[in-house]
Amino acid sequence: MSDLTAVRKTLAVGGDAISYLEAGAGTPLVLLHGVGHSSTGWLRSIPVLARRHRVIAPDLPGHGRSASPPARYDPPYFARFTLEFIAKLGLGSVDAVGNSLGGLTALLAALEQPGAFRRLVLADPLGFTKPPVPPLDDAVLHIIGLWLSFPRTRALIRAGYSANFFDAKTLDEASVDEITSHLTDASRMSAARHTLREIFHYSKHLEPLHERLAQLASPSFVIWGKNDPVLPVKDVDVARRVLAAPRIEVLDRCGHCPHIERSEAFCALVLDFLDAA
Repeated sequence: MSDLTAVRKTLAVGGDAISYLEAGAGTPLVLLHGVGHSSTGWLRSIPVLARRHRVIAPDLPGHGRSASPPARYDPPYFARFTLEFIAKLGLGSVDAVGNSLGGLTALLAALEQPGAFRRLVLADPLGFTKPPVPPLDDAVLHIIGLWLSFPRTRALIRAGYSANFFDAKTLDEASVDEITSHLTDASRMSAARHTLREIFHYSKHLEPLHERLAQLASPSFVIWGKNDPVLPVKDVDVARRVLAAPRIEVLDRCGHCPHIERSEAFCALVLDFLDAA
């Protein structure tokens, strides 16, 4: 088997079984997915990134094939998990790529333990977009809660998932299959509701995070889909303002998941940034 082929592994972190994909060799590169996603969402990118790096993509707790332990499921929780995961694997200093929640997770982890991260790539990251103002924020949460509680078929899941893409034909069917397979898992659905609620509450007060980002030691690269329907591309200006000299790239004809929708262009940008002298 080629070392560029992702291998599914399991690691006990804090007593919980964490599933992850691994491929390649070289400088460790940790890939952090977004809400509702899993390591499956990185399958288009891993073979390319693994040509130059040891790529490790965990399923965050409450996602994919990992355990869904009782937890708060707020962004700092996922940051603490990531640091423990990296330490448990003995990776030392790593590069990290995070999409959406994964981007915010990488930022918080790097602020907490600067020596653990070399460079950060933030793909359509949380942390720069505020939720709708009250009472619309509670209304949106209520609608999402209803959506998660209703019986859903694969066709409905696919339709909802496709809304994240500029071109629905580019979505990955493997993620649709995985999301659908967990619909009857009560602990996973509870984790999803808690995660979304905590993200909304955290995003209401981003000023403390933005003040801390002045201390970020790791060079950062922000990649944003121009047509992101979840986190608007205008908020790249917030990232430009609060991050220290970030590299910024906006991908045209691209929604919330550039690593899936524009995988070839995305990987080329990531490797150029990570491998720069």
